[in-house]
Amino acid sequence: MTVTALRPAEAMTPGPNLQSLARDERGVFLSTLPAGRGARRLALTVVLASVVVFLVAAPFAKLPLGQVWAFIPIYESALVVNDLITAALLFGQFSILRSRALFVLACGYLFTAFITVPHALSFPGLFTPTGLLGAGPKTTSSLYMLWHGLFPLFVIVYSLLKNEGREARWARGRPGVAVLSGVAAVALFVGGLTLLTTAGHDVLPEVIRGIRYTPVMIFVSSSVWTLSFVALGVLWRRRPHSVLDLWLMVVMCAWIFDIALAAVLNSGRWDLGFYAGRIYGILAASFVLLVLLLENGMLHARLVEAHDGERQERQRAQRAEEAAAAANRAKSDFLSRMSHELRTPLNGIIGFAQILEIELQRPEQQDSVEHILKGGRHLLGLINEILDIARIESGKLMISLEPVLISEVVRAALDMIQPQAAARRIEVVETASGDGYVTADRQRLQQVLLNILSNAVKYNREGGAVRVAGEDGAPDRLRLTVADTGKGIAPELMGRLFTPFDRLGAEQTTIEGTGLGLALSHHLVGAMGGTLSATSTIGQGSTFTVELRRAESPPLEIDGPSRVDAREAVSANTRGTVLYIEDNLSNLRLLERIMTRRPGVKLLSAMQGARGLELARDHRPDLILLDLHLPDLHGGEVLARLSADPLTRGIPVVILSADATPGQIKRLLDQGAREYLTKPLDVRQVLALVDEALVNVEA
Repeated sequence: MTVTALRPAEAMTPGPNLQSLARDERGVFLSTLPAGRGARRLALTVVLASVVVFLVAAPFAKLPLGQVWAFIPIYESALVVNDLITAALLFGQFSILRSRALFVLACGYLFTAFITVPHALSFPGLFTPTGLLGAGPKTTSSLYMLWHGLFPLFVIVYSLLKNEGREARWARGRPGVAVLSGVAAVALFVGGLTLLTTAGHDVLPEVIRGIRYTPVMIFVSSSVWTLSFVALGVLWRRRPHSVLDLWLMVVMCAWIFDIALAAVLNSGRWDLGFYAGRIYGILAASFVLLVLLLENGMLHARLVEAHDGERQERQRAQRAEEAAAAANRAKSDFLSRMSHELRTPLNGIIGFAQILEIELQRPEQQDSVEHILKGGRHLLGLINEILDIARIESGKLMISLEPVLISEVVRAALDMIQPQAAARRIEVVETASGDGYVTADRQRLQQVLLNILSNAVKYNREGGAVRVAGEDGAPDRLRLTVADTGKGIAPELMGRLFTPFDRLGAEQTTIEGTGLGLALSHHLVGAMGGTLSATSTIGQGSTFTVELRRAESPPLEIDGPSRVDAREAVSANTRGTVLYIEDNLSNLRLLERIMTRRPGVKLLSAMQGARGLELARDHRPDLILLDLHLPDLHGGEVLARLSADPLTRGIPVVILSADATPGQIKRLLDQGAREYLTKPLDVRQVLALVDEALVNVEA
C-alpha cells in the first residue's frame, strides 16, 4: 500500500501518475510533505490531551486493580494489527522513494509488531503458569524493555538518515526484494531476542518478582525512558518536519507517557499504571494510525481528482481537436465548392470572350471584348486571392521552394507593370545593386512583386517614380525594396496595412482595389521563410521591403527548342478524337467553339460519367477531357474506371475543373491524370494541350 499526495497546485494540473509523482518527491508523500499549520495544531492538540490524561492518571499509578486476563491478548492483538498496517504503509512509500530512512522506520514498526507476539505468549499465567516458549519469570519483562528500548533506536536512525541532501538511497534493485529481506531480518532479530530471553533467562536482570517491581526496575526503565526522550529530541532537531515526522513525535510522546505509567511510576502488574499505560499507548497508537490512514485517503482523493481532471482535460482536448478537424474539413469543402461555383460561370464568360477576341476584327468590338475580359480577369484574381489566403490560414497552400535569381523575377515583374506605369507617366527605375539567388517559389515571389509594384503605381502621383533596388540584408539574406513617391500612409494606419479587405480609406477614392493584395503578399513571403515590412512618410511616399534567405545558384541548364514554336507548326495539321465529359452546357459549348480552331479534331461529348465511359470504350478517343462534378459519378471515380479498363487505360486524361484546391489537384495527378487545368480556361493553353496530346496521331 502506498501513501501519495499532491500539492494543491499539482492537483489542478492533469497528467501525473504514481511514478511521475515520485520524481518530484518534495510535497508528494507523507514522509516528504511539509507539515502545515493545520497539521501542527492537530498534533499539538493530541499531545496536550495526552499530557492531561497522563497528569490525571500519574498520582494513581500504584493503585491496585483486579487481574483482567483478557486485557493482555486484546491489547497486544490490537498493537500487532496497528503496527503491521503502519509498517505496510511505510514499506509502500519506500518502494517508490527508495529511502533508507523509511526502510529503517518501517522495520522499526515491524519489530514492534513481531516482538509483541512472544511478549504475549510468554506472559505468565495467560496461557500457562510460567508462559509459553519455555519462558521464565524474567522473559516477559525483558521483552517489554527490549521492545520499548529498541523502537526509539529505529526512530533515531530514521531521523539521522532522513537529513535532506545526504539521504542515502537504493538506486538499483527491486524494492520488493529489499522489503522481503527487511521482513526476514526483523523476524530473525526478534527470534534471536526471544531465544535470548528464554534460553538465556538466567543471565538477565530481575526487574520484577511476582507482580511487583524490584529496585533494579528503576534503572532499567529509566534507561529505556531516556532513549525515548533522545528519539523525540533528535526528531525535533531534524528540520524541516514532514507530516510523518510530526506524528512520529506524537507517537514518541505517547511512548514516553506509556513507559512512565506502566514501568516508572507504578509498582508492578495489575495496578492502575499497568492498565492506564497500556490503554493510553494503544489509544495513542490507534489515533496516530487513524490520522495516517485518513491523511492517506485524502491524498489519494486528491490524486483521483487530479486524474479525473486529466481525463476531462484529455476529453476537452479531444473534442477541441475533433472540432478543429471538422472545421478544417468544412473549410476545405467550402473552398472546393466556392472555387467550383465561382469559377464555373467565369469559365463561360472569359472563355467565350477569348474566342470573340480572336474572331472579331472591328476595333469597337474588340474594345468591348477587352472590357469583358478585364472585368472577368479582375474577378478571377479576386477569387484567387481569397482562396490563397484561406489556404494559407488552413496550412494547405502549396509552396515550391527553389533557388530563384532575383533579377529575373524583378525584370519580369517590371515588364508586366510597365504599361500600367506608362499610362500614368510614372517612371520605373531599377537601381543597379546586389543580385543573387534566394530561396523562394518563383511564381509566388513574382505575384508578391506584382502586388507591391501595382500598388506603387496605383497610389503614386501622376508623373511620379517607382524605384526598385536589391541589397544585402542580414547575414545570408537578400533585401528587395520598392519605393514610391505617393502621398504616404498615416502612422496610425500602419498597423492595419496587412489586414485583409482593409484599404485604409482608399475605398472612398476612384482607385480600384480589393484590400487583399498586401495581406496575401505578407502571408506568401512568410510562407517562403522571409519577411515583408513597410515604412511610410506623409507627403514623400512609402517603401516596402521583402527580405528572403539567400540560396546557392543551381547548375546551368541548356534550353531545348521552343515548344510553342513546335505547337504552332503542327496546329494546322492536328488530327484526332477528343472526348469531353462535362455536365455544364455552357462549358460544353465553350469547348466546342474552342475546337473549331482545330478543324481536324473530332469532338465527342457526354454529360454523364457513365455515358462518357461507354463512349471511351466504343470510340477509343485520343484524348479525354474530364470534369469532376458530374451528376452520376464523381470525376475521380470516372478516372479510376478508365485507368482500370484495359481498353481505356492508355488514353491520356486531362482534368478541366473549377476546383482549384491543391490537395484535389495532387490527388488526381497521383491517380493518373495527365494534366489538371483549372477553370476559367485559357483558350490558348487548351489548344496547346490538345496539339501536344494529338501530335503523333495519324490522319
